[in-house]
Amino acid sequence: MNGIKYLIIITVLLLALAFVLTNFVFTKNSGEDENEVLPTNTSASVTEGSETAAATEYDPWEDENIDNAWAMFLVNKDNPLPENYDNMIETKVVFESWREYYLDVRAADYLERMISDAKDDGIDLLVVSAYRTIEYQQQNFDNSVKDRMDNRGMTYDEAYADTLAEVALPGESEHNAGLALDIMCEEYQSMDDDGFENTDAFKWLDEHAAEYGFILRYPKGKQDVTNIIYEPWHYRFVGLYYANEIKKSGLCLEEYFAEQGWLDENGKAVKMRGPFEEQERQESERAETSVTSETEPKKTMPSIPYSEQKVTIIV
Repeated sequence: MNGIKYLIIITVLLLALAFVLTNFVFTKNSGEDENEVLPTNTSASVTEGSETAAATEYDPWEDENIDNAWAMFLVNKDNPLPENYDNMIETKVVFESWREYYLDVRAADYLERMISDAKDDGIDLLVVSAYRTIEYQQQNFDNSVKDRMDNRGMTYDEAYADTLAEVALPGESEHNAGLALDIMCEEYQSMDDDGFENTDAFKWLDEHAAEYGFILRYPKGKQDVTNIIYEPWHYRFVGLYYANEIKKSGLCLEEYFAEQGWLDENGKAVKMRGPFEEQERQESERAETSVTSETEPKKTMPSIPYSEQKVTIIV
């Protein structure tokens, strides 16, 4: 009788042990399945990413790390300003001597800080030319041609060609854009040679101008690219980011555009086109507004008399 009782107890214990072991193995396997990392379709993910990257072209205008992207555009014989550019910008007096000198109001504070900081370092910078109207540029060009004919014995064709190397045609000059200025100092104010490069003022500008968003626009040895002679006094505002990038690259503005792929084979800017790009943006916004308004119920009459309606012009 006792033997039977022992047999039953042993049987029950064995069954309990079998149940525990079975449950442990099942739980372990289930956990491994839950934590298992399933293989992903890597090629599909890469392909989708590539398609997205290809479809989304990088736009410097939208990069929040780039300041004053509006100022980064070319002005030269291949990239003239729009005919109405004079009416597109607002200028401000940035320097006064025997006359007032103006600059695009968006760049004015940068120049004023640069002149002030230079003075703190014992350098007196003098602005001798800044924003020019189209009419003034034409007069400047014509006077230069006449001077070469009257005082250098050149023919008209010779004087015209020689002037082009120093004075841009109206609409092709950075001075017309309100972003360029000629800077000199008390001890040297001649543009007949490169002597300004030997002054402390030039050395200061060479070291610090980029810190205020300005570049030396027509560097030495770049005339074949810029079509303008070396001008150690001519500085152009392009914003802090691009001024420092160009300074580090050692390139002139045309070369930098080419390196970035922003020029076509004819030297025409296809990216960062300044006022043209801005106009297209405004036209696109107006088109979107127009499409939205067309979906709204049309009114047969204006809500106020036509003669009293105000027209807003975006420039």
